[in-house]
Amino acid sequence: MNELRVKQIINQRNISVRQFAEMLGITREHCYHVLRGENVSKKQLENMSRVLNMPIRDLYTTPDEIVSDYNPYRIVFGRTEHYKAADIIPFSKLSGKYGAFSNMSTAYPVDLFGHHCYTSEHLFIALRFSGYPNLQKEVLAYDNAMWCKKIFVNRNKYKAYHHPNWHDADFDIEVRLLNTTMGKIIVEDATMKRTNESVLKWGCQDLEKRDLINKTRNSVRKYITDLRKEEICREEKLKHPRTESAQKRHQQKMKQFESNIGKIQEIYEETLFEHCNYTLSGRNSMGKILTMIRDHGHIDYHLDYPLYFFEHEIK
Repeated sequence: MNELRVKQIINQRNISVRQFAEMLGITREHCYHVLRGENVSKKQLENMSRVLNMPIRDLYTTPDEIVSDYNPYRIVFGRTEHYKAADIIPFSKLSGKYGAFSNMSTAYPVDLFGHHCYTSEHLFIALRFSGYPNLQKEVLAYDNAMWCKKIFVNRNKYKAYHHPNWHDADFDIEVRLLNTTMGKIIVEDATMKRTNESVLKWGCQDLEKRDLINKTRNSVRKYITDLRKEEICREEKLKHPRTESAQKRHQQKMKQFESNIGKIQEIYEETLFEHCNYTLSGRNSMGKILTMIRDHGHIDYHLDYPLYFFEHEIK
């Protein structure tokens, strides 16, 4: 009989039941039931798989009997995957090598039916307001995709105008950049984003890596704060205060030092993202779309309901 070994796993990682319950977003009492394997749903298995960064089959004592044909590199939309860093092409920051893959990138704008979209995200957001051409015009007037999303997607005043059956579509992709990724799965690395259903649907995360980066960021902030406090103490102990020009030079020197510390932190994070042996978990819909377009030249889709971009129907 297959038995969950999650309790053994969290004990090995020094994670308490209370902490694990918080990570799963459930009560401690419910967590005890889950650890005993009582009425564990598929969604709960996927949630534990994501939190622990390991395939569902490895949550059991006899993993080979659970999923013998699991292959993360066979594209199946909607399935939670677990990718090894060495086998994928991840993208996260717009400034990164593959940042143009992001729907937030201005590298490849979209012109459709005589309307200019700064990014594919603009088109994506505009289609949410199918049937409201004036709102679509407002969306396209913003040149910054992130601000556009914060305003038109997240603000309650606009949610009433979202298409009632809205779900997500696909994007224009630069083929030459895609061709440099041949032989590997493309993955949207959303590790540093706040975990929610949308993030896990479109990308993947490594929560352990995020914790490590957050710890180093906190350490850097504490280091700079301590330096500032020490500097204030030294200033108070000076018998002869610095002249105005000397004080200005000193402040510029401190700012440059803090800037250098920040650059070192960025280099550390980029190295961690690109070269460390980590596992990214999530459904990776965006990466799968990109990979299929690269390998097959197109992706078939079907809309169960009509969408309108101004007066034009998208089929």
